[in-house]
Amino acid sequence: MLPLQESLNQLAKDFSGHFALYAEHLETGETISFGVPHPMETASTIKLPILIATMKKVQDGSLSLDQPVTLLQEDQVSGSGVLQNLTLGIALPLADVLMLMIIVSDNMATNMVLRLVGLQTVNQLMASLGAKDTVIKKAIDFSLPPPIGLSTPQDLVHLLKGIYRRELVSKEASEWMWDVLTRQQYNTILTRRLPYALLDSDDDQPPLVVIGSKSGSVEGVRNDAGIVQTPWGDYAIAIMSEGCQDLRFHIDNEAHRLLPLAARAVLEHFAPQALATEES
Repeated sequence: MLPLQESLNQLAKDFSGHFALYAEHLETGETISFGVPHPMETASTIKLPILIATMKKVQDGSLSLDQPVTLLQEDQVSGSGVLQNLTLGIALPLADVLMLMIIVSDNMATNMVLRLVGLQTVNQLMASLGAKDTVIKKAIDFSLPPPIGLSTPQDLVHLLKGIYRRELVSKEASEWMWDVLTRQQYNTILTRRLPYALLDSDDDQPPLVVIGSKSGSVEGVRNDAGIVQTPWGDYAIAIMSEGCQDLRFHIDNEAHRLLPLAARAVLEHFAPQALATEES
């Protein structure tokens, strides 16, 4: 096993674009920082700040998770999700719309939520929470020029820590968000190269490692940010990339092959005991 810095340097050398990584052990406070920190295209990781802003409104009573949200023509957009295949005019509880926005990164669900919450509300909350480089620029609309939003790995970890510590919104709202994040179905970076035995729960026992995360992809960009809970200590991690020359939306996209190795290197550094699961 190579030392962490050497592993990350080699991955950066092999990658056609460039990536930045930030991670923090949530018990010891040890941090890992790699790459030049500057605001980068969020792609769908901006849905994490949208989720937080929505739950803030749920907490103050201006929104309810039970209230119906109607799918309108103005919400229509291509890309990830399932609502584009359903009937305009259907109404779903806000809780279900948020679930779709996170676990299958549904773009139309995102636009439905933004109609309720507003871009400025999200941006003002991010500034007040100390995520100074995080801003949403537009609703999901690929006819408009990028970016969808901007952030840094440091900001994403800061927000995730707030959810983990139940500090951003109420304890109940924070726990609801955490549950949603753990249901993530786009597990292409943080989990892809982790030992299967860590994530396996086929025997009805909870997995050793639980990850709550939000990923994001647009052409040339692959991002992932989440909390990794392990028996050897929990940590937050965010990886953001840009400039990748492989523009395919495919599981074997270059970023989807290399960046999971960076996530694994962080696990090996924070929890070297995890490697024993591959040998047993």
